[in-house]
Amino acid sequence: MTSTRTSTTARLLVAATALTIGASLAGCSAQSTDKAAAGTATTTVAAPTTTESPAQAEQRRQSEAAAAKARQEQEARRQAEEAAKQDPATYEQLSDRDFALITKNPAAAIGRKVIVYGRVTQFDSATGTGRFLARTGASPSDDGYDYDQNTMVVGDTPALIADTVKGDLVTMYAKVLGSFSYDTQAGGNTTVPQLQVNIIKRTGSV
Repeated sequence: MTSTRTSTTARLLVAATALTIGASLAGCSAQSTDKAAAGTATTTVAAPTTTESPAQAEQRRQSEAAAAKARQEQEARRQAEEAAKQDPATYEQLSDRDFALITKNPAAAIGRKVIVYGRVTQFDSATGTGRFLARTGASPSDDGYDYDQNTMVVGDTPALIADTVKGDLVTMYAKVLGSFSYDTQAGGNTTVPQLQVNIIKRTGSV
């Protein structure tokens, strides 16, 4: 009798265990199904494609061609200006009166290309490597001391004026930039004409 009850109890335990395992497997299966469904629900929406009409394509080609032409023309102008900058024949020989008018109102002469003569009076750490002060005039001076106009001269590049020093007598082919104000060593302030020298020739020194 005891053996029969034990056997029955064992069968009941086995059945309960089987039910528990089955329920666990069913739960795992349901979770896997839910995850798969969630993954399947994620879709990618393709961006709509725009078809260019023949008229639009032609307009685009014309715009691109016009832009390319404008760039070519700009580069051609730049090259022409650079060539003219290095051509002494493109600079004005000034009379004393013309020079006086420029120094009186440099702003009115901005962009003019002129020939100026002078003596370098300061080119040091105070001026920097790209510019110097000079006494200038419309015609060359025999001794270098007849120049009355104080002028700030900026090199087209620092390399152009690298060999220039105080006391050099120079002929300069320059463009008028306007005026320049600076503090003097005496503690004051002065405004002078400012030139950009594009060609410089050393003719002597004092």
